[in-house]
Amino acid sequence: MMAEKYPAWLIGHVKEWEEKRLPTVTLCSTTGKELLEVWYYGNLLTVKGEPQSYIVDGDEAPGLVAARDPESNEEFVIFDGGRHGYDNMFCDEHDPSELEHRPLRRYEIPASKLVLELGYSIDYEDEKDDFEPDDTDTVELINGERMPWEQVKRDGIDYIALYYMDEKGKQDQILDAELA
Repeated sequence: MMAEKYPAWLIGHVKEWEEKRLPTVTLCSTTGKELLEVWYYGNLLTVKGEPQSYIVDGDEAPGLVAARDPESNEEFVIFDGGRHGYDNMFCDEHDPSELEHRPLRRYEIPASKLVLELGYSIDYEDEKDDFEPDDTDTVELINGERMPWEQVKRDGIDYIALYYMDEKGKQDQILDAELA
């Protein structure tokens, strides 16, 4: 059985981990609360035939999606379209000042159970030499920072999708991003 695998930035916010078609996690606040509000920076894209809008990158900067526990007001990042995933770690350069100022707006749904699907189809072990890890087993990212190899394998996702559970228990997708 594969060990639980999800990005390091979600540590402390995963209630449940399942290996389905893709690794799937249910998010929670650090107090374990599952009913979370969705806050985002970016644009909303309407897809024909779908009742809800998708969160996509903004005009000025990459999208950002956060969760907020309405009881404690704790907020944590679910997905940063300027920092998270393979392309942002190794291919796409972003102006750091662009990433700093991304005011969040509330996504218009009640506090809901949030579920993430994560794509891990890059064979990092097979391509490890291409990443040129140093003596301490860290790898240089495109922004010049270094990251431990084991974290690269966790954080270097190539796909992410976010769903919320509506009042009928149906999963509605609100984020769908290819990251490699």
